[in-house]
Amino acid sequence: MRKSIIVIGVLLISACSPKLIEVTQADADRGASKYSGLTLTALNEGKSLYTQNCGECHGLKKPNSRTEANWNSIVPIMVKKLNQKMGKEVIDSKKQEVLLQYLVTMANAPKK
Repeated sequence: MRKSIIVIGVLLISACSPKLIEVTQADADRGASKYSGLTLTALNEGKSLYTQNCGECHGLKKPNSRTEANWNSIVPIMVKKLNQKMGKEVIDSKKQEVLLQYLVTMANAPKK
């Protein structure tokens, strides 16, 4: 019985999470105009950081739900909170930049 409740809970949570769009080379090319040398690999790393860490405390938001200015303001605060919660540096400044590059690039993605 308990196992069924856990499975149902996980399904409900995942159903409520936004479906993040797949990162494409076109996204990397668009983002490279702002972030010199941005690659598809780096964008996917940013997406991975986002999905693995930002859901620790709250539901994930679609990147286009915030502006570039919002993300630049929010992410440093949230990274600091995550690192404090975990009692260690989970996301360092380099990873934070990769995360921001993903969020800002995908915030400006054309609607698919």
